[in-house]
Amino acid sequence: MEVCMRRVNGVIAVAVMLVSCGGAAFAACSAPAQSGLALCFPSAGSTVLYPATIEMAVNSGGEPITHLSVYDGNVEVDDQDFIADTLIDYSLLNGTHHITVNAWDAKGKLYQAKTSFTITGFGFGPCAKGSGLVTLCEPSGYVPEGSAPVFAYFASGVKSWSMTLDGTNIASSGQGGLPVTGPLEMDAGVTGAGAHTLVVKAVATTGATSTVTRSFSTFYNLDCSPKGNTCSPGIEFVQPANASEGEAADVGTSFKVQAEVVYNTKPTTKMIVYLDGKNIEQSTGPGITANVTATKGTHYLVILAWDTAGKLYETYGNVNVQ
Repeated sequence: MEVCMRRVNGVIAVAVMLVSCGGAAFAACSAPAQSGLALCFPSAGSTVLYPATIEMAVNSGGEPITHLSVYDGNVEVDDQDFIADTLIDYSLLNGTHHITVNAWDAKGKLYQAKTSFTITGFGFGPCAKGSGLVTLCEPSGYVPEGSAPVFAYFASGVKSWSMTLDGTNIASSGQGGLPVTGPLEMDAGVTGAGAHTLVVKAVATTGATSTVTRSFSTFYNLDCSPKGNTCSPGIEFVQPANASEGEAADVGTSFKVQAEVVYNTKPTTKMIVYLDGKNIEQSTGPGITANVTATKGTHYLVILAWDTAGKLYETYGNVNVQ
């Protein structure tokens, strides 16, 4: 049985949600020859793109697994009453994680495995309190279109605050239950790719004010309606097969990356392929091919493109080199 979770726009920093999905091509995971639990993906010490995918297999001698739990640094993040071949967990955010998986069979026998890996990408964590009236952690840099995650913290001395996006008021303290002080997590949501400016103004009980301005950009990220008749611009993987967000494609130590820009209304001027953050190939057209050689284990791919209007396109995915 495969259990997975698809990308959703917006801020997700809560408990695990799991749904069944057919046809997903995750790395194959073989159970140990002897009794035990194997964690096949991500490989220990590797860096993967958010959201976290954990692949596992157990040899229980035919006994059914009646309980499965996942711990991150000894804090439980998931539990199931079955063995899940693949779990995708949006609650594991950016940073290094020390994972312990426990599985019990019907006779009460425990199977345990541990691993550590690092997550990067759009798994933004909570906003840590700064020294000023307002601390703005996100958005920053580039974020997918349709989503502008806002993570902020307002000091205890704040009596009110307001927020504008590109000059339009989008939120204020007390509006829709938004907090006056403490942490704030919300999604400003921006349609299309482009440059944006977020301004947060806080007023203290003393009358002092603090204004934080943040510039960021959204990029085109291929997304089609459920009916499949409308799609936003973006980059489409051709190879490796099934490479995409939330999926790990099986590849050999030498493999080919092919991608193209689709549904764009302006000509493409540049494309770049990154492997583990390193530029390995670039082109000037709407398509790109890279012949890649990589060591066995987990690696991540990021592909960027730009058009004549200066709009950015991006896609990304993990690969399991066997």
